[in-house]
Amino acid sequence: MDRTKKMFGGVLLSASLLLAACGNKGATNEEINEGADGETVEITFWHAMNGPNQEAITNLTDEFNDSQDTYYVKEQNQGDYDTLNQSIIAGGASQTLPTMSQLTPGDVPNLANDGLLLSLDDLLISEDGFTQEQLDDIYDGFLSSSVYNDEMYAIPFSKSTRVMYYNQDLLDEYGVDVPKTWDEVITLGEMMVDAGDDAVAMGLENAYEMEFETMARQNGSSFISEDLEVAIDSPESVEALKFITDMIDKGYARTAGEDGFFSGPFGRGESALYIGSSAGTPHVAPVAEENNVNWSTAELPTYNNEQLTLFAGNDLGIFASASEEEAQGAIAFMAFLLQPENTAQWAIDTGYVPVTESGVNTEEYQTYLEENPVSKAATLELDYGISSPIFIGHSEYRNYLIDTLEEVLINDLDEEEALMNINTTTEEIISSNN
Repeated sequence: MDRTKKMFGGVLLSASLLLAACGNKGATNEEINEGADGETVEITFWHAMNGPNQEAITNLTDEFNDSQDTYYVKEQNQGDYDTLNQSIIAGGASQTLPTMSQLTPGDVPNLANDGLLLSLDDLLISEDGFTQEQLDDIYDGFLSSSVYNDEMYAIPFSKSTRVMYYNQDLLDEYGVDVPKTWDEVITLGEMMVDAGDDAVAMGLENAYEMEFETMARQNGSSFISEDLEVAIDSPESVEALKFITDMIDKGYARTAGEDGFFSGPFGRGESALYIGSSAGTPHVAPVAEENNVNWSTAELPTYNNEQLTLFAGNDLGIFASASEEEAQGAIAFMAFLLQPENTAQWAIDTGYVPVTESGVNTEEYQTYLEENPVSKAATLELDYGISSPIFIGHSEYRNYLIDTLEEVLINDLDEEEALMNINTTTEEIISSNN
């Protein structure tokens, strides 16, 4: 059990602890009395789910509302993630925040530091909320992305891994198995280039920072450690970045370019392999079907014989302006969403992964995996996936990382110089904000 789960051990909920944690900030007397008088407490919930994902979250919200009459969750779509973040910033300034919201892990430290988020440590275990067993059931790598200053400020919800998509027909054409190592990817790339194939061996997103960090960590770099020591310019990281740029220079790999994301080119048969989000399968499937591409997914290739994938996605947090009863209701809703059958159904409907081990092991989800083998790889990676450390200024760091890595590919910025610049800037961001 890691230090994140240890924080939950022995946590007991009492009225005094809950009052101390939540306070009455922003709540009227009428709001505070709701629930105690038998009235339904309304929980406002902001999210950025659209299309089929919107339908899925609406279904789960309706099920929760129908399951009890103490709380009523009112979901409110805020558009895409950028718009949701802007709404949160505006809501914080105008004191019009909802009870709870989807949150990007990188934004959690900033919101917590600004006093906008509730610490959940003393709230999670309750009669209507979680049990210790349920908290222990959450995969370690998901929990760590919700911790700031050794306190839990969010609960994982819509989570994904990186997986490798593969075109079985192209692999068969060259007589190779699905690559398990990056060296095998290079071997395939050499064969395809020698054959004059218009397709490439590996497709990458334009923003390939997650693939770079994954390879650097697989190669032994601590990159950014849990205690926020920065080693992005380590020899192991430099080697990983040069490996990527060398693949592209030799024609073994390319980025998405004008397509924006590589799901389109892969679905059209323009690469044998493609690394992207496990939640991207709904984008790959229709294009691949239209182009008669026989495809599936596999675990990421190892670099230096090390298995590792990075988790991505969003969490759920409660704002400090919530009343005591509203906070209790939000916790009850979170616990409902993470019940095994619900996190499994959410994964089935959206392409995300269940965030609990019991969710993966439900009969419903196991049947789904048998009928939809393209989802198996992401599930296999849950045992060894990790979340990158979060800190105040994380968005600024990530934007600089992406921009600088783009300079490496587009303007031939030297890899060592680029990583030294990223390392220095990241250290400055962390030291000045954390």
